[in-house]
Amino acid sequence: MDSLISADFWQLTVNGLVRGSFYAALGAGLALVLGVTHRFHFAYALTYTFAPYAAFLAMDRQGIPFWPAALVGLAGAVVLSVLIELLVYRPVAARAGDRAMLAVLVTSIGVSTAGIAALQLIAGSTGLPFYGPTMTIHEWGPVQLSNFELYEVLTCVGLVVAIAAFLAFTPLGRQVKAVRSNPGLAGLLGIGVTRVSVTVFAIAGLVSGACALWYGLLYTVEPVMGDKVVIYGFVVAFLAGTRTSPLRALPVGLGVGLLEQWSSMWVSVQWTQTAVFTVLVVYLVVLSGRGRWRRSVVPRPAPRARLKKA
Repeated sequence: MDSLISADFWQLTVNGLVRGSFYAALGAGLALVLGVTHRFHFAYALTYTFAPYAAFLAMDRQGIPFWPAALVGLAGAVVLSVLIELLVYRPVAARAGDRAMLAVLVTSIGVSTAGIAALQLIAGSTGLPFYGPTMTIHEWGPVQLSNFELYEVLTCVGLVVAIAAFLAFTPLGRQVKAVRSNPGLAGLLGIGVTRVSVTVFAIAGLVSGACALWYGLLYTVEPVMGDKVVIYGFVVAFLAGTRTSPLRALPVGLGVGLLEQWSSMWVSVQWTQTAVFTVLVVYLVVLSGRGRWRRSVVPRPAPRARLKKA
């Protein structure tokens, strides 16, 4: 019995690391968008779903081989993400004024719903068989790991590191950081805020598309495939912070993935998501109460006595 539990633990740990790297990449892309543009980009689910659908249609209807079709899917996700920012979010935010954040949030949900419905009309509402390279399973004792999962981990970690390097070592990346810190001052200094916004949406589209292609190969391509994973991406983005280094998303994403998998040893699978969101709620409550706690503990300085005029 103990050996069975130990075997399950190690398999769940590997599964958690694989899923955690996946969540980390999605969270890093979302955190970049949130930190720079302050857009609650729920249409991230649409760009995520669009990439494998575009790749599947390129293979199925045009006869394109897998890897060129995958590039088509990635390019489609990047272009769609940029178009959503330029043609939808930006005009809505300009008209909404002070209520821009709420207006974009509602609009993003509508765009995602409408776009996924359009994909269902084009390709059907059932799961699609997404075939590519040959899957092989490697075994190390009680642990099984496919080559797709290994490539997914390498891709996701590589994307997070690449985003961090882009922000740290390139002129455009430093402009992104400047806009993230103070967009008004960055604009006065001659930095193109619109170009920076387009850049971060292009990066987010690339990340979501790459993650979705590996997910489609491992499981299946279906219209609702982006709903759950994008929510996890938001969890990682909030926990890691939207104005910090993308590298912080890696330990946070891995922690979320491990928590999701380990909790399945004590609760049923449908409750594992509840465990993750419980951690998020506790974190937000502690974060919101930290300032009040400091004000209540740290004594206020005594007022200075005023000097009387002679």
